[in-house]
Amino acid sequence: MRDGAGQGSALEPWAWLTGLWPLLAVHAAHAISLNAGLVPACLPYVEGCTSISRAARQGDAILLFRAMMLPYVGLLALFWLLNARWCALLAPGRVKARRAMLGCGLVGAVFLALYATTLGVDGDFYRWLRRYGINLYFSLTVLAQMFLIAIASRAEVLGAGLRRAFLVLLALLLGLGLASLPLQFLLEGPARDARMNALEWQYALLMVLAYPLTGLAWRRTGFQAGFGIGKDSL
Repeated sequence: MRDGAGQGSALEPWAWLTGLWPLLAVHAAHAISLNAGLVPACLPYVEGCTSISRAARQGDAILLFRAMMLPYVGLLALFWLLNARWCALLAPGRVKARRAMLGCGLVGAVFLALYATTLGVDGDFYRWLRRYGINLYFSLTVLAQMFLIAIASRAEVLGAGLRRAFLVLLALLLGLGLASLPLQFLLEGPARDARMNALEWQYALLMVLAYPLTGLAWRRTGFQAGFGIGKDSL
């Protein structure tokens, strides 16, 4: 199925950029904080010596993090708008699922903007906004990815390899999310903080891996630029 073949330029690089951009922002901020002695040296994905928020909220790191993540919100919104168009081409009858996917994706992007804006700002109210901002960003984005995988899988355009990769990724995300619940009660003190920090880094990495996988799916179906994102996509 070659929905957009011959109509414009390939869109796959935009999906890869959507995945690589936040990784670059987070790791660059972490490197700045590490160089300034603001966070301990370790492998955060394994040892969990610092959270993503702590790595990005101090000194020059917060300036770079905001400068990168606030524009990224626009790229993320574009990614979900493109997916709405892609799903409209793949499965025109899946209107409710497509709207749910788009709604979760766009609202999740808004909460990411809220998190990035309030990160590093003192006060209980801003701490509350950050907590709900990042939690809703993670939750709604993964939910949008679930809708996307469901639509593409039922349209039978992914192929066995891509479908398996998406399902494994989704299973790992759900597994990490469920694992975090008992750990909050089974562990205490620094051990709990370290394990929860490591899970946060792992979860964030897995979540952004869905974007390049989507790019591969776009390429497989010939999804290209050269169209309008009209009301038929919504």
